[in-house]
Amino acid sequence: MSWRTVVISTASKISLHRKNFLYSPLKGESISVPIEDISVIVLETHQVSITNALLSKIAELNIVLFSCDDKHTPNGVFLPFHQHSRYSLMAHLQTEWTKPFKKKMWQKIIIQKIKNQAYCLKYIKNENHKSIYNLSLHVKSGDSTNVESSSAKLYFEYLFAPFNRRDDEDWRNSALNYGYSLVRGAVARSLVSYGLIPSFGIHHCNQLNAFNLADDIIEPFRAFVDVVVYEMYVENIDKIAQRKQRFIKEDKNRLYELFDVKVKIDNYHTTLLNACDTVASSLANATKSKEHEDIFLPSLDVDE
Repeated sequence: MSWRTVVISTASKISLHRKNFLYSPLKGESISVPIEDISVIVLETHQVSITNALLSKIAELNIVLFSCDDKHTPNGVFLPFHQHSRYSLMAHLQTEWTKPFKKKMWQKIIIQKIKNQAYCLKYIKNENHKSIYNLSLHVKSGDSTNVESSSAKLYFEYLFAPFNRRDDEDWRNSALNYGYSLVRGAVARSLVSYGLIPSFGIHHCNQLNAFNLADDIIEPFRAFVDVVVYEMYVENIDKIAQRKQRFIKEDKNRLYELFDVKVKIDNYHTTLLNACDTVASSLANATKSKEHEDIFLPSLDVDE
């Protein structure tokens, strides 16, 4: 099972050499790693070249490959093309999702998202976890009363008070956004690997968004990012204040560990990266069966 996360942050060439991932920096010695060991590659620098042979192998092995913008934030993910043997069948079935099916599916997703928010608060020993959990009991089909919004407002107040989710200068928002970007890419990769079209969403339907479905499925995963960011913030609050809220390389390196966070799903424990595959696989099955209950969603590993 693959487990390594490789981050390319210096000018270099990456290629495939004798079935190994070969990192060749412009300055320094080359490093070779068995490509079967790699689960995620992050291209932080723009000064990197990559061979087509390596790209092809990355698609074949379903490795998550991220590109980053000039602020070193993930802005793209490499997705395999028609990897699933029944891609056309899945695409056809996905376009036949009915409104009742999508509303029930969205209800289930939001219920699990709010439960995970409650579990996050419980994990950090915040007594308000009960009030958030209770909100999950009032989510209607399609979340027609927008319980998600009410929960999110209260949740972040309890988690990070005082806190403004729209403050771009706040280290916590930088960390949350970076973590969400990583998980969003992993979710998109898994959806495509099971023949699902990421632009066709359950709830999100922006015609300019190629990842509507990924933005649906990421919702129950967000609390896992929240827990890690909370712990990072509490552990380093003085250092973060000293560097005037700057989000630095060491912070990113800690967030790459998200892919290995323990997740409970379908009554077993696995990594977050593998959980993305489980959700995508179950969504494909739910699409075939036309039963929203067939989807499995991740849960924080906290006693309920």
